[in-house]
Amino acid sequence: MSDVLSQNQIDELLQSLHDGNISVNELETISTEKKVRPYDFKIPKKFNKEQMKTLSIIYENYGRLLSSYLSGTLRSYCKVEVLTIEEQRFFEYSNALESNVLMGVLDMKPLEGSSMVTLSQSVAFGIIDRLLGGPGEIYEADRDYTDIEMQLLRQVVQTVCRLVGDAWENVYALQPDFVRLENNSRQSQLVSPNETVVIVMLDVEIRDVVGNISFCIPYVILEPVLEHLNTRYWFTESRSKTGDEQASRENLLRKVRQIPIELRAVLGTARITLHEALQLQVGDVVPLDQHLDEKAAVYSGKEKWFEGTLGTWHNNRAIRVDRIMLESGVKDESK
Repeated sequence: MSDVLSQNQIDELLQSLHDGNISVNELETISTEKKVRPYDFKIPKKFNKEQMKTLSIIYENYGRLLSSYLSGTLRSYCKVEVLTIEEQRFFEYSNALESNVLMGVLDMKPLEGSSMVTLSQSVAFGIIDRLLGGPGEIYEADRDYTDIEMQLLRQVVQTVCRLVGDAWENVYALQPDFVRLENNSRQSQLVSPNETVVIVMLDVEIRDVVGNISFCIPYVILEPVLEHLNTRYWFTESRSKTGDEQASRENLLRKVRQIPIELRAVLGTARITLHEALQLQVGDVVPLDQHLDEKAAVYSGKEKWFEGTLGTWHNNRAIRVDRIMLESGVKDESK
């Protein structure tokens, strides 16, 4: 996103090539020269190096989170890395966007204002292809997204936005809220054209598909939390937690323990023929292979977790756990 040309500059360059006033060789020579960007002292930079470095750490962490999510969702190798983090004017960013880019808007609660996330067409179609069972090969198509494709992408972008809060966890308690999804970048009016924004460009690989995901964050949103954007604050917060790895493990275990599971108490089983099953009527008796003195088995999914005795508890059928089946891999945490 660096050294972005305005539309007028692009038109003038194309016209010069067409008229023969400038040659392709001359362009190649110019491109190899050292690039110098002008600095406008009337409009100084609003982010210092320390703040930009902290943002880089945040979104490197975000890249790892997004890589894990995409790899699990798409069941394919995915890699997400920070490419660049720059401070720009919003018009520079919006003018450089392709017309067919996928754009999501998210509120950065509890901060005031909205930011923007964009997915290049190659990444968007790569995600769609994998979600629909395709091989995830490079798909080049200059067309609009269908309603079904937009619905699939909306679900993915919602998680892409939610993970931003996880990446900011050590700096500020953000709760990003997905607002809407658009497929026309020319309609993007996030802030005024001259507003300062931070552009985070992420390089995305989904098997053979290569593209980018970018975040556009207005300065007015980050201004209240600028004091948090320093590496000393980041590492102080990290040390206060008994180590990032241990904290992540405990957080994961806590979330896993809160997952609801279904338990089934099996009285016994029986094998009969299809003919016998079709002949069954009300009042018929089917002998089970379970003796009266045997324990009932308790299953979660296909795994046998417990054995117990059937009974009642507060007018409900219940089972008393008499044995934990450690051989099935379930840890006995009662000891």
